[in-house]
Amino acid sequence: RGASPRRGIAAFSLRALPFFSQLRRMKGKPSPALVSFLRKVPVFGGLEGRSLEHMIALLEERSFDSGEHIFNEGEHGRTMYVLREGEVEVLRSSSEGQQVPIVRLGPGETFGEMALVDLEPRSATVKVLRPALTYALTILDLYHLYQVDTYAYVIFLQNVCRMVSRRLRKADRRIAEFLSALSSAADRSVKQKAA
Repeated sequence: RGASPRRGIAAFSLRALPFFSQLRRMKGKPSPALVSFLRKVPVFGGLEGRSLEHMIALLEERSFDSGEHIFNEGEHGRTMYVLREGEVEVLRSSSEGQQVPIVRLGPGETFGEMALVDLEPRSATVKVLRPALTYALTILDLYHLYQVDTYAYVIFLQNVCRMVSRRLRKADRRIAEFLSALSSAADRSVKQKAA
């Protein structure tokens, strides 16, 4: 009896992807500057030695010019980015279809990490404001990390969960402040009409 075919993410081969030969993966021993930079990025916190080297080996360097969209709201995403140089802006569409700036990100910050933990379309657009150098990590890379270094995989996912949790808490505070200001304005309006 033959082996059963692999299903899901395990069935994919990087060589089958047309752009595989064009990837600029981190090869050889990583430079001390790169290691120092990545140690300061919260999503890589707690990774040292071989575990950090395994992560670095999976990263793909990608450059983007000013004005480019790294990805767009609604697209299917499978990649997270770490910004090494430059500046990007995260935009979200309003109910009227207008793009609303949410936040600007600089070196050492990450975006697109939700694509590694859910299968939903991108929740926002990321536009390059100043030429950007990024390190990309795909869901296939994450699966490979799971196969070769379970410790690094678990630590990395814990860090991603912490980051998403911090952003959710910050969004909750902003919503509460907005609703409080809206309620106060409505109260003042009612009092002015009554006077």
